[in-house]
Amino acid sequence: MKKHDVKQKNFLKAALAAAVIIGSTTVLQQGFAQAAVSNDSIYSQSTQKNAAEGYKKANYTVVDDNLPYYRDKKPTAKDITRDTAAEIGAQAFWEVYNLDLEGKTLEMAYNPATEDNRATWVGTWWIDGKGKSTQNYFFSIDAETGELHSVQYSRTLKKKVSTGFDAKLAKNPEAYEALAKSMAEKYNAVHGSVKSAEYANQGVSSNDPTIDIRVTGENGEQAQISFSRYDKTLLSISYDSWCQEADALVQ
Repeated sequence: MKKHDVKQKNFLKAALAAAVIIGSTTVLQQGFAQAAVSNDSIYSQSTQKNAAEGYKKANYTVVDDNLPYYRDKKPTAKDITRDTAAEIGAQAFWEVYNLDLEGKTLEMAYNPATEDNRATWVGTWWIDGKGKSTQNYFFSIDAETGELHSVQYSRTLKKKVSTGFDAKLAKNPEAYEALAKSMAEKYNAVHGSVKSAEYANQGVSSNDPTIDIRVTGENGEQAQISFSRYDKTLLSISYDSWCQEADALVQ
């Protein structure tokens, strides 16, 4: 991969990650139109029906972020409600990270549509509480369709590790490509059989060095899967809609 391409992809990843992190807040919504209520009912039934085997709805609390930026960000009548989006994300957390939200607090945010991106709901669980946690989980969901965009685990390592670009790994990423294919099949990331898994780029999240692998399904869907280069921990899965938006930004 050319150095220019690596820098471009790393810049894209950083920009998209920042957008998701900024979106980890929301405002409580009241008085939805009947159309929104109907959509909410549909998605509530659908998410329960399609929940991973063994999943049981946890008794978690859903709250809004208190940042002023989100106070005027209101979902439209076409969007699913905050609580339905939260449950879709809770199920994704459980399936991918075996994360049980029983007794936990899930923070939700609504991001309106822009010229380039659809509206999203973003949910975050701060393991040690917002403002002091060095670890968190978050998800992003299409606010209108309920489609999962991404799930991610973010952490700050307790030891100093190398976060620079690993040229040797870039030339020989086969171990991570195989791992990404395995994870894609395990979590049905491309909704079908995996056709290929190819190295995409390297980066860093906090002080955790990362590697991204782009997976393509036999059906043409794609997913980008990120691992820690420090210990191969699965950090994130970004699904087809995320990949489409990311690719559009660099065209």
